[in-house]
Amino acid sequence: MQTEEITKQIISYQKAAFDSGFSAMVMLQEQTTQAVDNMLKQSPWIPVQSRTAISEWSNMCKKGTQDFKEAADQNYAKLAEMVSTGVSNFTTKEKTKK
Repeated sequence: MQTEEITKQIISYQKAAFDSGFSAMVMLQEQTTQAVDNMLKQSPWIPVQSRTAISEWSNMCKKGTQDFKEAADQNYAKLAEMVSTGVSNFTTKEKTKK
């Protein structure tokens, strides 16, 4: 029982560390996007096609970041469930879903 609680605390700590690092990465991404947007506004000589490509690239990066966060959250939830129900119960449940 004590091992299970320690494991849950370790997982909680790891998730908190991930969330903190992820938040820092998102802030850096937002600041970079703002800097690029400001540069594009001040550079009228950049063609519209290039502006569109940069905008699409920025949107793809944001979507990728959101998808990564969702996947990490889902996997942390699965890990917590696996610890609380036991590995053998979890693998049996996963096999029946397929």
